[in-house]
Formats: sequence, structure tokens, C-alpha cells
Amino acid sequence: MQLHRPYQPAPFALVVSPIPSSIARPPLSGTNQPPPIVTKTRADVSSTPKEAFYAPTGNALRVATSPHTAPATSARVAESTITELRSALEQRKIKANTPYKPDAWREQLAKANLINLYPDLPEQLERGFSAGVKPINTTFTPPNKPSVQTHAAAFQLCIQTEFERARYIGPFSRAEIESLLGPFQSSPLSIIPKPGKPGKFRLIQNLSFPHVPRNNISSINSAIDSNLFPCTWGTFSVVSHLIWQLPPLSQAAVRDIKEAYRTIPLAPSQWPGLVVRLGNEDSFAIDTCNCFGLASGCGCYGIVGDAGAQLMRVRGLGPITKWVDDHLFIRIHIRYIQEYNERRRNWAADIVEKGGRKQNGGRLWFEGQTMPNGHQHEFDEDCSTPIRLFPGKTPRRGNDASYPYCMADIDEISDELGIPWEKEKDIPFSTEVPFAGFSWDLETRTVRIPTNKREKYLDAIFSWERSTKHTLEEVQKLYGKLLHACQVVPAGRAYLTNLEKFMAIFGNRPFMPHTQPRSTKDDLLWWKRKLSQTTIIRPIPGPCPIWDIAAFSDASSEVGIGIVINGRWRAWRLIPGWKSEGRDIGWAEAIGFLFLITTILAEYHSQKHYKVYGDNQGVVEGWWKGRSRNSPTNEVFKLVHAICESAESSFLTRYVPSKHNPADDPSRGIYGPRNLLLPPIPIPTEFKRLVVDFDSETQEVEYRNGRHLRPLPKPVPTPSLRERAVTNAELERQAEELFAQAENWQF
Repeated sequence: MQLHRPYQPAPFALVVSPIPSSIARPPLSGTNQPPPIVTKTRADVSSTPKEAFYAPTGNALRVATSPHTAPATSARVAESTITELRSALEQRKIKANTPYKPDAWREQLAKANLINLYPDLPEQLERGFSAGVKPINTTFTPPNKPSVQTHAAAFQLCIQTEFERARYIGPFSRAEIESLLGPFQSSPLSIIPKPGKPGKFRLIQNLSFPHVPRNNISSINSAIDSNLFPCTWGTFSVVSHLIWQLPPLSQAAVRDIKEAYRTIPLAPSQWPGLVVRLGNEDSFAIDTCNCFGLASGCGCYGIVGDAGAQLMRVRGLGPITKWVDDHLFIRIHIRYIQEYNERRRNWAADIVEKGGRKQNGGRLWFEGQTMPNGHQHEFDEDCSTPIRLFPGKTPRRGNDASYPYCMADIDEISDELGIPWEKEKDIPFSTEVPFAGFSWDLETRTVRIPTNKREKYLDAIFSWERSTKHTLEEVQKLYGKLLHACQVVPAGRAYLTNLEKFMAIFGNRPFMPHTQPRSTKDDLLWWKRKLSQTTIIRPIPGPCPIWDIAAFSDASSEVGIGIVINGRWRAWRLIPGWKSEGRDIGWAEAIGFLFLITTILAEYHSQKHYKVYGDNQGVVEGWWKGRSRNSPTNEVFKLVHAICESAESSFLTRYVPSKHNPADDPSRGIYGPRNLLLPPIPIPTEFKRLVVDFDSETQEVEYRNGRHLRPLPKPVPTPSLRERAVTNAELERQAEELFAQAENWQF
């Protein structure tokens, strides 16, 4: 593939075939340098054509140069150009540019009784999708990003490829597009290297520009509600539950859709918002396909991905899950198909009982039964289709003969529908596969961060440390990488709070670099140590028994901390002055949580998973997320994480009202019998100046504050009006029952 050098301004001479399909390019003449790219152009300025970059031939638009001609001839050719372009656009409206086969989708969806679920999909594949782009009232053409200059040759190659694959129509001037589409809007193009793929680049349209409306111009994305384009996602939770429930000998394979977003055609009504600037003052192309950067782009592809996966499930393949264009195909050994289908029937019944398909934002999912840890069993399908032997055209031999389907069977269905797999990226069936950034082992039920990802995240931290100030985008990128790692390193959540605080300070000036919060360096040091480990692995989370030993903790700001485990108690006093340096009652409650789990692990170490109770929602719910926004409390959580990791144990926190919390009494100095006293535990060094055992010698500062005088009385709660109304209604109901019974009494 060669780049075509720019040629001098010339009249257009177009030859249009019925359907654009392929575009060839003449070889470069002269030197092989790519054409110059102008990035500093003035937005909203129209100019006369200066040069045309592309000369499509073959079955697509053909733009040929010609010698200088008289003005009259030039005008006639220009008029012909517009006519031919308009004809080409009209033909594209009738038949979209996509590898998918609309008629086959229509037939297969109807045959599978899925047409009611995807009623518009065949027509969308045929005529294009609406992506939520609103009508454009004023033409706006901002310049491209500097990266197109930095990677000039790669940029030109990307543009050339788009024309060759007939996804771009053009080139033409601003005036010509306005005559064809009316007012239009282009968005700055940028080009970035593809991670882990040297020499490969990805073209991105910044459809969120301008970030702040100006001169009545808003970004394309600002008018799009991505929640209107939902699809399923193979989240960490979904994949974990899926793999955890697999029978022995199960295998998995991974396949990627080739250029997934670009396979989705867009409706003509969307084209005015997706015009691209080709690099010079007045040269543009109409992008007729979905693209990276469009707020609804993932959902537009997602509905096709969802429907394709469901059509395969109906044919007996599965289980199948997906993350955008990555598909995870799992196959069950024929020995266990009957048993596994019985599980699927039970899951399907649970999903129906819970109300079927649900939507959270842009995510579609299905809810199963509540697991012992209180979390819901999440699915990305309704489990209504059984696993069956696929009667494929290709005989299954060797290891494939022990399973209901193989790669060739996936291809058979895909070929019928026109689903384009990037086969050089196929991961064949095995017991360990990479998916969604992790490596999943089906035999050992473990998940780990692959070496390449671990090194990538580590390099991101080193790159971060080379600068003293950062933009919001830089913070978000590092945060996103480390947050992803937290699925395998749950303790990492407590080491992201400073980055979260950092993101909050940018306000409406995201491009103004700022200095990171002071403690960010310490958090990143922890991450560097963690990511430097050779192996980062954890068991795949799944349903497991939770041991409820009636374990409670509580704190009183005036007295101290108390815990109760199965009726046994222990308490500690808070030393006056503890409430300083950001410490508050939440910190004291977190210390109670720390002391509670330390005692449990010392006294009840036969189990791995425990349920504990507290009456501070900030601590209870903060532990669900693994971190606290209060820095001192978060430091306590870090210590809890370390203890849990060392003991290979977990703790599920649950809220209990104070009036039902038995640890409330010892936290207020109201102590129980000595024969029910729990043994002491060591107090961490950093807390010894703030907390002491309940029976330790009274300190001078406590005398000065009167803490030694008496326990703090338990407050008597004043019932609310609602509580009084409920009580009165209950008393009236009881009175009516007594009255009804009295009528049958014999006197």
C-alpha cells in the first residue's frame, strides 16, 4: 500500500459505479514523502479548494486530475462533481457499507424468535444506525490535533485505508459538503499508537470538542445520551460467576471482531456530525460509519454483538460472554452437558423471578439469586438456551470430539451472518485464556494480571513520576489502569484515594496541569512494590459460606470502643485529644472494626469468610468499596486489607441500628461480666497514644477531662412521628382483634 502525493488544484472528474466497494491508489511519483499536513487552521472558515489528497478508482468514487482548463470547463466539471457525489450518497443511503448480511440477520432472528427483541436491527444494518447525533445548525470545522503532524505518515495511511474500505466518501470542500448535507460539524482528529503493537495506530475523533460550548457551538457528544444505547458487558463479576460455576474439563477460547466499531454503518441523518478534516485548509470527507470517540459508539456496536451472541446461544453454543468486541467462548465437556443445562434451567427460573432483563446506565444485565455474601448473582444472558451438540459441517476430531462445538462451528454461523473475526488474534480453546485484561484459569479457578499488563501499569507509574504536574486526562488514565488492577488486588482501592482527590480539583479547567496531593507519592510507591511482584493472582470470587458469629463493633466519641463476639466482650478507651488531625467518629468506628477482625482471627481462625456488624454506615459501606475518603480512616482500612491478605480471609460488613448493637454498651463504659471477657489483642504502635485497654491505668489527661468519673449513660432515643404512628396503628389493630374475639366469649 502506497501513499499518493498531493496534486495541484484541478477540476474534478468523477465516475460513480452503483455501489462503492474498493479504492486503489496510483503509486507515488517523485519522492515517497507523505503530503504535508496542516494542523493550524482556523475553525469555521471557508476557503477555495487547494488540493485533493486522494484519487479513488475501481468501483468507488474516482477523482482524477486534469490539465488546467478554461473557467467555463472548470465550472461544468465542478457541477458534475456535485451531481455524482450526490448520487453516490443517495446510493449509500439505500445500501450501507458493512460486512454484515442484513437479510441473513433478518432470517436468523425470526427463526430464533428474537426479532421482537431486535426488531430494527436488520433495517439498521441495511440503512445505518442512528447514534443520537442531533441536527447541525452551524458549520464548525476545528483543526486536527498535533498528533496528526507528529505521526504524519501513519495518519495518511489511516486516512487512505478509510477511503479504500469505502467508509469515507470524498474528498471535497466545505462548500461542496454544505451543498450536499447542509451545515455540518467536524471534530478534531488525533492518532495514537496501539498499545503493545509497534507501528500500529488508532485514529480517534474528539467528538467531545469543544469541551465547553462556545459561540452557540456544542460538541457532538454533548447531545448524546449513551444510556439510550445499552448493551451487555462481560464484567469481572459476570465472568467470575460464570467460570466459578463451570464443571470440570471446561475450556475457553477468545475471539475479537475485526474493526468492530467501523463495521457499524450510520444513518444518513448522522453524517453531518461526523465529517472529518483531512489535514489541509479545505479538504473534508464524510464518515459513514461508527467510530472511536462517539459517546454512543460502544452501544451501537453492542446491540450487534449482543444479537450475534444470542443467535449462537440459540444454536447450542456457549456459554458466551463479551467485553465490547472481545468474545469469550466457553465449552462444556459432553460428560457434563446434562448437569450444566440443569443449572442453566435453575438460573433461568431465578432470572424470571427477579424480573428478567435490567438496565443500569448503559449496561444490560440479568439478576439471579442473592449469594451468601449478600451480592446478586449477575448474568449477561437470560440462560434460556441449553447447550447442545452443534451439527456442524466440519467433523470434530481429536480433543474437539469431546465437546459440543469448535472454532469451525463458530465460523459456520459467523459466515452466515457476515461476522468478521480477526483470526490472527484467535486464542484457541484451552483451560487458561486472557480476557478483559486478565488471565483466567478454569482449572484452578484463579485470575491473575498478565505479565504484559503488569509491566504496562508499572511503566505508567514511572512515566507519571517524570512530571511534577499533570492534566486531568493524565490522572484519569493512570487511575483507570490501577482501578482495573484492583479486581485482582482488592487492597489497591485504599491506595487510589489521593488520585480520586486529584481528579476532583480540576473543576472546569481540565487542561491546566496541577501538582498531585502530597500523599500520592506514598500510594504510588505501594503500587510499584505490588506491581513489581512476579505473580499477582487471586482466587476467582464466587459463592462461598459466610460464618456469622454475631460479631459487633461500636465506638463512642466520649468514652471508647467496644466489641462483642457471640456474647463475649472487650473494650478500649479513647484518649482525650484523639479527635484531631482529621480523625473523627468514623475513624474510631474503623478502629473498632480493626480490633474486631483482629480478635476474630485470633480466636475463631477455623473459617475464611466472616460477617461482622457495625452501626456506622460510613465504615460499613466504605469497606464494601475497600476505601474511605477520610484519610485517617483510610489508613486504618489499609491495615485491615493487609491483615485480611495475610490471613487469606475476608469480612462482609453489615449495618445494624445502634439500639440493636450489643457493642454499644462496652463502647460507653458499661462493661459486662468478667467471665465473658475476650482476651486482649496487641494495639498497633501507631495507635497506642490514642487508644488504651479499658482496664489500663487512667492517664493524667483523662483525669483532667473527667473521663475517670463514670460510664456514659446510654441515650434514650426519642421516637419519630412515623415511629409513633406505626406504634399507634399496631395498638389499634390489637384492640380490634381483642374486640372481635370478645364477641365470641361465653359469660
